[in-house]
Amino acid sequence: MNNAKGSINPKKVVEQGYDQVAYDYACLEGEIKWPRMQWIKKLLNCLEPSSSVLDLGCGSGDPADIEIAKKHKVTGVDISQTQINLARQKVPNGQFIHGDACSVDFPSTSFDAVISFYTMEHIPREEHGSVLGHIYQWLKAGGYLLISMEAGDYDDVMGEWLGVPMFITCFNPEMVKQLVVHEGFAVLESAIEIQMEGKTKIPYHWIFARKP
Repeated sequence: MNNAKGSINPKKVVEQGYDQVAYDYACLEGEIKWPRMQWIKKLLNCLEPSSSVLDLGCGSGDPADIEIAKKHKVTGVDISQTQINLARQKVPNGQFIHGDACSVDFPSTSFDAVISFYTMEHIPREEHGSVLGHIYQWLKAGGYLLISMEAGDYDDVMGEWLGVPMFITCFNPEMVKQLVVHEGFAVLESAIEIQMEGKTKIPYHWIFARKP
């Protein structure tokens, strides 16, 4: 992996990368299920029927938004148009927006919950705090935040993933928790979960938090 700082536009790399690997990514979860649906169930157990849920970095909407949309109103945002097209097919009763999680905007107190899985590590680290701050504003009082990101400490690196160039960056788990708390959230639960991607074990940091 190489340092990505310089003339490379990391967001364009992520957009083009996910456009190319959308279908391969959908097949990446193998026989060993990823932990995300266990966390989704924790969130859903806290929500009233017909709650409004925002998924930042929604991908194809499968399986998280499919499950959420059974009883709630789903809005999804993704930088990949290909992923948004898939989400619209898989979750026809959802609202899906092609856009950048860092620049998309919603009115204050629009949502009862915001989720973001496997997305923050594709956003430059210096923008993580502002994204969390925006989420805090978009949430209603008492609203929930559920996020995951790779449990590493990478400062803007460029590598290859599923055969395409990909940008990744993340703070260590303790720093991520500090950022969440700094923006005003109360952390309800935090854990490191191992996820299988093919034959590779990758640790992901999960945070379940609430806006007071």
